[in-house]
Amino acid sequence: MKSPFGTRPPNRRRNRRDDLDFLLSANTGARRVSRRWWTGPVLFLILSGVLYLGGGWAVRLVRERWLHRIDRLALRHIEVVRDGLLSEDEIRLLAGVEVGRNALTVDPYRVRERLRRHPRIEDAQIRIDFPDTLRISIRERVPVARLMLPRLGSAETYLLVDDLGSVFLPFNRGAVPADVIESESALPTLLGVNAVGAAVGRTLSDPQVLAALRLLSTFDESPLVSLADIINVDVGSPPVLTLLTRGGSQITLATDRDFGSQLWKWYSVHRHGLDNGFLIASLDLSITNNPPLRWVEVPPATNSTPALNPTRDSRPKRKPHRRHA
Repeated sequence: MKSPFGTRPPNRRRNRRDDLDFLLSANTGARRVSRRWWTGPVLFLILSGVLYLGGGWAVRLVRERWLHRIDRLALRHIEVVRDGLLSEDEIRLLAGVEVGRNALTVDPYRVRERLRRHPRIEDAQIRIDFPDTLRISIRERVPVARLMLPRLGSAETYLLVDDLGSVFLPFNRGAVPADVIESESALPTLLGVNAVGAAVGRTLSDPQVLAALRLLSTFDESPLVSLADIINVDVGSPPVLTLLTRGGSQITLATDRDFGSQLWKWYSVHRHGLDNGFLIASLDLSITNNPPLRWVEVPPATNSTPALNPTRDSRPKRKPHRRHA
């Protein structure tokens, strides 16, 4: 017989207990998982560290106990090929590699970078010819201009600059032949440059200065180098450069046009003037059509009056023979 109150509901207390047991077991499992998820990565890191340190220790042990003590791998020859004026002993000292050092301990890249830190060295090539020879090839910078520094008393001080704008010191007297010192002191001077901000080992970035250096480098390869001698270049009036020669000629060139063609025009005018007994007083090649030109008569040369147009043999050589056999 059915109860007048309908079907008896299920035991709610038992259901609640079952739900509570399920939740407790779920939370316990979650805590167990949360406690253990990091053990795998930690073990992996510990194992990797042990392998790394142990492997490095093993490699060092093998190198010290075996490879580095092989007599046949000891350097017996350090050969230096140089296109410049630094001595072989100075280059070996800069390289930091001595005879007897194991060839396997020499890092060519580090030796190259160590050499290139010297302001006068433009590039270096390092090669190890196993088992016992280290070859060093050096290319030095060639100065094309001077930067005058403020005078210290009566002494004239200056810095040298190559065609790429790299700044370095001149050689000390006695360190190189006298004609090298003379040639460096005869280089053209850059006017209008703040030399106080220039530093040895750094590179100038002023566009006017870089244009002047390109001009001087082009000039050294032109026929004018045997007919004229530049003593200074004024870079203070962009976009032109004003040159003064030892003969008194003032030449103006444009920085936004090819220097080779402008120098060729200068050469043609100069030759024409010499054939007719004149020298250039001023020539403005920054003007393309009918450039302004003034002449001056060539004075008669005497024993007491130096020539206004020095030739290659009557002035210091700006680039003496530098390659060593």
